[in-house]
Amino acid sequence: MLQRILITPLIAFIFATGALFAQETSLTLQNDHDVIIDGTSNARDWDGKVTSIDAEFLLNGFEGSSLDGLRPEHFKTLKLNMSAKSIESDGRRLTRNIHDYLKADDHPVITFELKEIKNIHANGNSADIEAEGVITAAGTSHTVLMNVKAEKGDNGSFKFSGEQPLKMTDFNIDPPTAMLGAIRAADEMTIYYTVRFTK
Repeated sequence: MLQRILITPLIAFIFATGALFAQETSLTLQNDHDVIIDGTSNARDWDGKVTSIDAEFLLNGFEGSSLDGLRPEHFKTLKLNMSAKSIESDGRRLTRNIHDYLKADDHPVITFELKEIKNIHANGNSADIEAEGVITAAGTSHTVLMNVKAEKGDNGSFKFSGEQPLKMTDFNIDPPTAMLGAIRAADEMTIYYTVRFTK
């Protein structure tokens, strides 16, 4: 009886210690990232490419060879920092206007921070992830619900891709006009993204 009394808390301690010291893995953002802001107006379509990004991505306790074992609790930190002034378009004037509307002088960094993984539907080395995050741009933060495609490479890399609808007014940006209002940008825009991380 005494032996059973001693073993039970010992087992509980072992499991608790294992969870406490679960291996934390830091992954590095690769340079082949692709983040495009895509918009339109009543005159023409436009887009801007984010060329400078750094990131922090920490997984806690995930060592699976596939994504089948990936769980929401494995995501500890995922944050992207994007330079507003690194956004480039196909024209100097449009590039300058994008920087101005993003208030890049006062708010030089656009951030995305993961807040919660709501669901993961995995199948081998790919998964569909439902997530909630916060995008901060032009000094305003906006919560987004995302559907992200995840892929795990044979070398242990992680690739996340998807498209995210947004509005300029989500960030208190008035859709720009030109030529006394004859040209009007649409409020709606879409962010297309692909980012890859490796150990």
